Amino acid sequence: MAEQDSRVEDGRVARRLENRSRILDALFSLIRAGRPHPTLREIAAKAGVTSRTLLNHYPDVGTLLLAAAARGRDFAYSELPVVSDHSNPETRVREFFRGAINFYEAYSAVRWAVLTFPGEFAKLDTRQTKGVVLSLVENRVAELLSGFGVTLEKDKQLRQAVLVAIDPMAWRLLRVQQRISKADAAETMARTLLALARDAKASQRSRS
Repeated sequence: MAEQDSRVEDGRVARRLENRSRILDALFSLIRAGRPHPTLREIAAKAGVTSRTLLNHYPDVGTLLLAAAARGRDFAYSELPVVSDHSNPETRVREFFRGAINFYEAYSAVRWAVLTFPGEFAKLDTRQTKGVVLSLVENRVAELLSGFGVTLEKDKQLRQAVLVAIDPMAWRLLRVQQRISKADAAETMARTLLALARDAKASQRSRS
């Protein structure tokens, strides 16, 4: 009897986890489709669950967005590409941003939804959330810049310029405001980083 009860409980836990995942997947899908603040009813319909089931997991959109922000951080760790071992540093830069398209598309949309949410988050420090992901991106970019003999630690202005250039919100501006394709957005970010790297390298030479 105890074994049967355990199997029943395990099944309930599995269903709860599956429903939570479906709900978050639905929210991500709606956000990426241009609905940064969908209603709970819309999310439930997209997830294929009842509104009551959704509310059992997430009592309001704010709570759901908190979970989405956390998943966004996990997504960054899994989707952000590593730097390739190509011999040409410029090729490595372009390969990185082409490989980062899926990350930028998803994370920039979720971050925008969080930043523009009309309500308040009791437990979310948007600066900290940004810091975790942007630090990860910065580490990858620092590795890219090392191929040009440039380091961010020694040049504060360069680091500030790079952080602006690689920010997911810069991607969103390119995609939404400038209305350019994903491939063109990746190339634009690559060219911006390459220009910063060349300028920093030239400045180093002029000082030496």
